[in-house]
Amino acid sequence: MQDREEELFGFEERTGYIDPYQLISDQFVTDAQEYEDGNLSALEVALKMRKDYEKLEIQMNLRKTWFDENKEAIENESSKYPEGYKGYKVVLQTRTTLNFKNIDEWKVLENAKKDFEAKSKAALLMVQKGGLNVDADGAEIPLPEVSVSSFLKFDKAK
Repeated sequence: MQDREEELFGFEERTGYIDPYQLISDQFVTDAQEYEDGNLSALEVALKMRKDYEKLEIQMNLRKTWFDENKEAIENESSKYPEGYKGYKVVLQTRTTLNFKNIDEWKVLENAKKDFEAKSKAALLMVQKGGLNVDADGAEIPLPEVSVSSFLKFDKAK
């Protein structure tokens, strides 16, 4: 574990360069404090953080691609270290995914589910407008459970 900590936190001492990830982390703390102190608006801090997030996301995707392209080589090498290497045990995992889209019966059931969901959504809208959740024959249409969440969406301004 100590090797891993030195690897993560000893970048500047080893290379003579400032660790870019530490800079981003420090800037995050500074910006959050500037907001708390009333020197920056929440929107300004959010946009600065969003730009950092976009850059970090690119880096994460590059690394994921590299891992995917080299997973067999990594696994072969890691198998030489059954107790782990520099604080990590690396094991190649597999996952089986089943796809039913080629089965006609599944397609019929999936379409029936979609039809039911559409009818239930329409009934919910009717109830929200003061109507009843019944079909043309007067049978009650079950309403879906409704949950609401919130998030910030960042779109580029035109």
